[in-house]
Amino acid sequence: MSLRTWDYDGDLYCSLTTKTGAGEGLTTHFELSEARMVPGGTPSMPASPAPGPAAVTVVVYAPEEEKPAEVFFDETQTLPFAVLQHFVTIVASASP
Repeated sequence: MSLRTWDYDGDLYCSLTTKTGAGEGLTTHFELSEARMVPGGTPSMPASPAPGPAAVTVVVYAPEEEKPAEVFFDETQTLPFAVLQHFVTIVASASP
């Protein structure tokens, strides 16, 4: 699992990538969301970004599955187009 964050116009966004399975059963999920800051719990632990509800989810299957990638959108959220473009670049660079 990996979490990438970036700032766009003063708002923080994140891409969460999760891989499940292995070999021919490998599935990769990419989720785009607005990031939210989570308190560290103690004064010595700084707040850190965490993903919010996914606005866009991309599911990429292993090439052996011969199944096209799927994209799902949360109808209740809107994003700047530049944020979506950045997310597509992340997905494209990580997909086989």
